[in-house]
Amino acid sequence: MSMPTAIRPLTISRLARDLASRAGRPVPALHCYESLAALWTRCRDTSRPGEQVLREATYRAARLLAAGDDTLIAPVAGRLPLWLRSDRSVVRLPASLAVQGVEWQDMLALAQTWLDARHETGPVLVAGVRTGGAYLAPLIAAHLEAAGVDVQVTSVRPGEQLEADNRRILVVDDPPLTGRTLLALAREMPGAEVLVPVFDPDDVQPLLQAGIPVTVLPREKWQSTRRLELGALSTYLQAHAKWPGSDRSLLLDALILGRENSALVPWPGVRRRSPARAAVQLFAPTGARHAAVAAWVPPGIFGDSARAAAAALQHPVVPATLAVAPSLIVTEDVTPAAPLGPQPGSDRLEEAMDYAFSRAVQLPMRTADPAGPTPAILLAVAQALTGTDGIEVATVLNDLLAVLPPALPDNRCEAEKWVLDAAGQLRKTGHLAHAYRRDNELLTPLIDLAALTITFGSTLDAMAHSLARRLSDEQPWREALAVALLCYGAARGEQLPRTYNAQRAAETAREAYRLQRGMTAAAALLQRTLTKPVAGPRAAEPVVAWWAQPPAALVQPQLPFGGTPVPQAGPGPAREEQALMLKTVERWARNRFHPVREGDVLLLAPLDAPSAWPKARAALDELPGLLPHAGLLAWCGVPVVSLGGMT
Repeated sequence: MSMPTAIRPLTISRLARDLASRAGRPVPALHCYESLAALWTRCRDTSRPGEQVLREATYRAARLLAAGDDTLIAPVAGRLPLWLRSDRSVVRLPASLAVQGVEWQDMLALAQTWLDARHETGPVLVAGVRTGGAYLAPLIAAHLEAAGVDVQVTSVRPGEQLEADNRRILVVDDPPLTGRTLLALAREMPGAEVLVPVFDPDDVQPLLQAGIPVTVLPREKWQSTRRLELGALSTYLQAHAKWPGSDRSLLLDALILGRENSALVPWPGVRRRSPARAAVQLFAPTGARHAAVAAWVPPGIFGDSARAAAAALQHPVVPATLAVAPSLIVTEDVTPAAPLGPQPGSDRLEEAMDYAFSRAVQLPMRTADPAGPTPAILLAVAQALTGTDGIEVATVLNDLLAVLPPALPDNRCEAEKWVLDAAGQLRKTGHLAHAYRRDNELLTPLIDLAALTITFGSTLDAMAHSLARRLSDEQPWREALAVALLCYGAARGEQLPRTYNAQRAAETAREAYRLQRGMTAAAALLQRTLTKPVAGPRAAEPVVAWWAQPPAALVQPQLPFGGTPVPQAGPGPAREEQALMLKTVERWARNRFHPVREGDVLLLAPLDAPSAWPKARAALDELPGLLPHAGLLAWCGVPVVSLGGMT
C-alpha cells in the first residue's frame, strides 16, 4: 500500500513558487487569479516592493477570468517579487471565498446590479477592504470596465488614505457581520458607495441608516445557492462529479423536503452563515438508493485540501464520501439517532482518538520549516502566559507541539459534531467543511486530541496516559496537550454561538465551562513546566499572568486571556440544602437563564440575545442573597453555582 501524499500548508512562499515554476505556461484561471490576489494582498499588508506590479497582474487575471477564460498564462517569474518566495506566512483566507460561499461569478452579478441602477456613471475607484475585499474588488472592476466604465482598482484598510482623483469610490467587502468596518471606512470617504454580497438585507441596515448608498447581492442569488436547485444540481453533478471507489456515478433522484437548501430553508443545527448544503436522494443503476448531503466547498485554491481530504479519508467514524466536484462534496447523510450525551464513556473517547490517529496517518502534512515564523496563535498564548512579548516562551511551546508529527487538522472536534447513529455507533459530521480555516495555523493532530478533552469531559492526565500507552511514555504528552488546549480554546472561544434557544444555550454553556476549566488547568500545568529551574544565572520566575476582570461575554471562555477563575476548593452546601437550592435557582432563573447540570455544579446560560446580556448580568446580583452563602456563585465561562465542593 503506497503512502499518502503529504498535503502542503497554504503559504505565501508556496503560491509564489508555484506560479514562478509555471511561468509562461497555462494554469487554471481561478487558481491563477486567487494566487495573484493573495500575493498582492501580502504586499499591501507588508508595504514591501512589488505592490503595483502584482495589482496590475491581479487585475489582468480578473479581466480574463470575467471574460470566461478557463486557463491563463502564468506571469513571467521576473514579475513576481523575489522576497515572496521565501515568505512562509500562512495565507490569510478571505471568509467570503473560503468559508461563506461567495464565488467569483457573484461579483460580476453584483457589479451588474450596480450598473442596472444607473443610467450613466463617471470614473470610479473600486476599493476592496482587505483581506476579503481585495480578492473581490478586481472582479467588480473588470465587469465595470467591460461595460465601458473608466475604472481603477485598489485595496484599503480602516485608517489608510485613498487617492481617489475625483473618482467615485466603490467600497467592496465580504458579507458583513456587524457592518462596523464598512461604516467606519465609508465615513472616511465622503460620497463613497458600498457593494457587498449579503446573507440578509438587514445586515446592511446600519449603513443605510447612516445615509450610505449600498448595493447588495442577496444570498438567494449567489452561485452556491442556485447550484443546489434540483435541475442545476443534477446537471452539475453529471458534468463535474468524480465518484471515488465507484465505476459508475449515482444519479440525483430528488431533494429531501425541508432540507433541500440550507441557504433558503434553515436546517436544525446549521447556522445562517454556514455554507449552503442540500440533502438529496441518489440512486444507482442497480436500483439502490442513498441519502446524501451535497455541501459547498471553495472551487479554487482554498478548497484544494478539502477535496483531497474527501477523496483520501476513509474511516468508519466519518460519513463516507460519495462524490467530489469543484464546488461540492457529496457525503452520506448521517441522521443522528441520539445525542452523544454530556459525559460519554471512556470507550467513546478511545474510539474518537482512533479516528484522530487514523486521520493523521491518511492526511499527513508536510513538516513545517523550523526556521519559519512562529504561528500567531502560539505567540498570543505565550504572551498571555508570561505577560510579556512571549517570543522565547513561544519557541518552547512550539517545541512541545512537535512531539506529534504534523497532520491536517479540521477543527471539527466540537461537542455538537459528534453523534450516535441508528446502530449506536459514534459518528462525526461536518468533517470536510473547510480544511483551511483562519485559525488553522498549527498543523498538528494534537489540536484535535486536545479538543476531545472538551467534547468528552476528559482531563489532560487521562488523555496523556492514553497517548503514552499508544505511542511512547517518554514524551511530554501532558505539556504538549496543555499547549494544544490553550490554542484550541482561544480559537474555539471566538466561534461559540451568540444567540440561543434553550437546547443551544445548554450546549454552549457546557462547552464554555469545559473550555474555561480546561484552559485554567492547562495554564497552571504550563506554569510549573515553564518555571522549572534552568542551568545558569537566570532564576525561575512565575510566568502565568493571572486575571482579574469578569468575562466580556457571559458565555465566551476567556481564561487565561481574561476573566475570573472559580475559587479554590471550599465547602459546598449540605446535602439537605441541595434540593432546596436547586428549586430556588430554577425559580429565580425562569425566563432569564437556563440552568444546566454539569457534575457538582449548575451552569447558568443566558436565554436572550447578546444585546440583553448586560441586563442578565445585573440580575445575577440578586442570586447570592438567595443561596446558603454568597461564595457558591462563581464564574467559569458562564455563571456557576456550586452544588458540592468547588473545584
